[in-house]
Amino acid sequence: MDKGCPIYVLRETSNVEDRSDWAPFGAGGAWRRRQIDGILRRHGVEPVNLKRPPPTSLLRKAIDAGHSLVRLPGKIALSRRALASAAHTRALYRHNTRREGLASVAILEWGTDPIAILTLKQAGFRVVMTLMAIGSLWRERPSVVAGPYPRMYITEVESLRLADAVFCISREEQWLLSNLGIGAHYLPYFPDRDRELSLLAEREARQIDRFKKAEFLICATRGNTDTVESFREQVSLIIGAYPEASPTFHVTGNQTEALREVWSDPRFVFHGTCSDETFVEIKRRCGAICLHQQKGLGAVTRVPDMLLSGLRIIANGMAARSFIGMTGVHVYDGPGQFRDLLERDLPTPPPPQRAIELEDAFFASLSLPPCGTKALDAA
Repeated sequence: MDKGCPIYVLRETSNVEDRSDWAPFGAGGAWRRRQIDGILRRHGVEPVNLKRPPPTSLLRKAIDAGHSLVRLPGKIALSRRALASAAHTRALYRHNTRREGLASVAILEWGTDPIAILTLKQAGFRVVMTLMAIGSLWRERPSVVAGPYPRMYITEVESLRLADAVFCISREEQWLLSNLGIGAHYLPYFPDRDRELSLLAEREARQIDRFKKAEFLICATRGNTDTVESFREQVSLIIGAYPEASPTFHVTGNQTEALREVWSDPRFVFHGTCSDETFVEIKRRCGAICLHQQKGLGAVTRVPDMLLSGLRIIANGMAARSFIGMTGVHVYDGPGQFRDLLERDLPTPPPPQRAIELEDAFFASLSLPPCGTKALDAA
């Protein structure tokens, strides 16, 4: 692409994930978004955030809600909240498709709202999905628009069929969608260039080449009930593996103070929410990060990040999904294997490499024109 002739591409934005008070170390969704932005900018294309539409009348909202019901029969829940959300989504995307200067391409991160995809397609936009996850697999969080599981799952799958291309962050979700007749592609997470360089600088500054100290890292995030239950299971695993004396486990995580009692055992040093600088210092003291999940969506973006910074990964199979077999990722299935990994002299992992070929394949799927034709309308 001609960098002197910019092309602007609309992409879905969840700004809450970028707020430092929400996630001081960054959220997986925010880092994934920055990866996509980096791919676009590497090719001379500028991502553009959604803009809120102007206020509309009650009649216009009713028409938009009715349109969604007619065009998506059986996919919109018959509730006031669902219809209001449908009207808002249609107005939001209709407004953004009419902005001057945009290429007729949109990148969406979630497939859980069928109205977004439908509105973009009706406006002649090419829709490319870079899924953070198959969101409807989070069964405990019903969709506002589609309703609870399994209805929201069926709706998401059928909505993804409307997309022009679908890219998954995990191989497991690619496998699932492919078996459902959706030709999904794999686009693994890798941090944007600035973050990559920052993590490599951490690697250079590390003083621990091997397990010279029995100190390990646990990164916690206050999330849904499943997350909390995974932490409790991890604590039980550690206590079971070390009934008496054990290594030291440093626990950090945004807004985890309310869950402090989970790690009340003396084996754990609870740091809670801390600054970026403190977090980096804690990482330097540890030889590995311990990841444990009961279930999960997408892929654990911490894996490539921690490997880049020089930490080994010790994880159960669920947390290691999509990264099993990667150098530096060590998988356990029970407390005996877990203890063995903690006590082994594991080598420092080499830094993982960016999947340039797959990132370029994603960019090619956008089918962009060689040059933009109009100035961007910021309204």
